[in-house]
Amino acid sequence: PVFWDNCDRKIAGGRTSSLTSHAPARTRDSEIMADFVDKQFTKEEVAEKVLEQYDEETTRVFYQCVMGGGGHDIHFGIYKEPTDGVKESSQHTTEWMMTQLDGASPVKPTHHVLDLGSGHGGGSHAMAQKFGCKVTGYNLGAGQNALNMARCKELGIDHLVDAQVGNINNPLPAEWTGKFDQVWSCEVLCHAGDKVALFKELVRCMKPGGVFVFSDIMGADGADEKALKGFTDRNATTFMGRPSMYIDFVKEAGMKYVTWWDGSNHLERYFRDMLSQIQNNRPEMNAKGITNQYLDNWVSSLTERADIQAEKGVFAWGVFVARKPFEGEL
Repeated sequence: PVFWDNCDRKIAGGRTSSLTSHAPARTRDSEIMADFVDKQFTKEEVAEKVLEQYDEETTRVFYQCVMGGGGHDIHFGIYKEPTDGVKESSQHTTEWMMTQLDGASPVKPTHHVLDLGSGHGGGSHAMAQKFGCKVTGYNLGAGQNALNMARCKELGIDHLVDAQVGNINNPLPAEWTGKFDQVWSCEVLCHAGDKVALFKELVRCMKPGGVFVFSDIMGADGADEKALKGFTDRNATTFMGRPSMYIDFVKEAGMKYVTWWDGSNHLERYFRDMLSQIQNNRPEMNAKGITNQYLDNWVSSLTERADIQAEKGVFAWGVFVARKPFEGEL
């Protein structure tokens, strides 16, 4: 048996997992895909652009390879060892967020967690496995949700996890009032057009005392939005938050602010590791329908991000914890 990860997930006996398609994917006529140069979008526009960015077959392959390292934790990472790459560092982030969540209020097997913007499901899988709790993913991309649930079945946790299609820029389902013990969101809120309105919806959906843990990529406090161009040109954003803004937003929404952990020092290395993933896996991604134009656009963007982060530290990233007050709590 062989076990290794590259763009494809190889499993026992060298068989390739069905989570990643091997057929060349259909590309846009422009062969550029997810090109948002000099664009930021309104709350009403952003959902369509998020689908373009994340849920076309080719872009799912790209993110799983370049940010996930073949896995399902597709987000920025925490580096603990010199040998860590995108996969290991992303897994460390998931572990750290679970530590923060459980530390704020212990997660029990009887609890129900909302994974807001669940993507490929890495956070959902990890929480279900670690805590034995029920997790509901809420995510715009039906294709991502299918990958999520296929992996849940492989892991034997499909009885604990479900994934629903939904848009975070619309009100959350009315039947969710007071439903969730905890809310988790990993690098999704940059796509939220009205962050305070969304946070108020989360307060409605949480039980009293419910904990909200989230991470996001942001501009550093004091950074000019134009300095973030290396990110916004490749990502469907409305506006990028700032650490101080998010602290104000959770309070304005009626939550108690607990803490903010700053992991911005890991960003430059992660940007450069994404560049290495593109360089090392370009032929495999080409074979799956990802064009050189698309990859070259990313190389340009990531190089700009890494260089400006090294020089000026304009991006911020980390983990926030807040909670809904208990009844009668001031």
